[in-house]
Amino acid sequence: MTPYPNLRGLVEGQNVKHHGKMIYADLEMTNMDFYSKVQQIANWLVSKGLKPKERVWVHPQDFPFTELLIFGVWTVGASVILAEDHVQGIDHIIDADLVIEAGPISKLTKGQPDSFEPTYKSHLDDEALIFISGGKGLRLSHYNLLVNANDVQRKLDLFDDGKFYVDLEPTSTAWVVLQAIFPLYTGAPMTSKKPDLTIGTKNADYIVDFDWNQIKESNHLYIIPENTAVLSVGDQGLHLTAFEINKDQLTVNGHSVMMGYVDDELNEKVFTGESLVLQLNR
Repeated sequence: MTPYPNLRGLVEGQNVKHHGKMIYADLEMTNMDFYSKVQQIANWLVSKGLKPKERVWVHPQDFPFTELLIFGVWTVGASVILAEDHVQGIDHIIDADLVIEAGPISKLTKGQPDSFEPTYKSHLDDEALIFISGGKGLRLSHYNLLVNANDVQRKLDLFDDGKFYVDLEPTSTAWVVLQAIFPLYTGAPMTSKKPDLTIGTKNADYIVDFDWNQIKESNHLYIIPENTAVLSVGDQGLHLTAFEINKDQLTVNGHSVMMGYVDDELNEKVFTGESLVLQLNR
């Protein structure tokens, strides 16, 4: 359901197809620039001792370095930890093999080679992201993230002949899909100057809605991290997601449903048969 073998392949694919095209037009950063910086970061991460399948807690950085960092982690073949509240500790939920705090990433990676040879290439069903929220750790695969981006792209009709703007903090799975992955997956440059559509938490063409208990607004992107990020665009749903709301209970089936929580006891409470069952007033 996605043309890429993993998230590293997404960066490589866009560099092959659109290497000279802007990814961040306001910064005059092309896909080739993005690719090169990701390779440098991957080399720097390996120099810090990171190995494939390890987990890296990435703290929010100045734009666009959080985006570059997480793709650097995925290029190594490792997994990203992202926290809704990066100030609070996560040791009681998950152990991080490496912690990247806010800092001058461009200075730290200066001089690193802009080519990287991975020792491991992630599979679609490998863990790509652990999102920490509400005392829980949610595990999402490369496939979860790519297919959610694919399905939202279809609904928003955003492709490489368009341009868009999104403004989210790097503290949610919505940020991962809509701000980190979307510019690459859609091929549409991100720009604040006369975009074709805007995505944000307020005053945007599409409102990213984190706090909801019913689906009613046609221009809202309804977010449930357990379904990767977006559950539905307005009341249209998504191509590979089926859901039902019965009072305050949400039942979801589909390709965006998470791998599971870090805590297996929590998984036993929310996975019923082949469905994910959640309470909306959590």
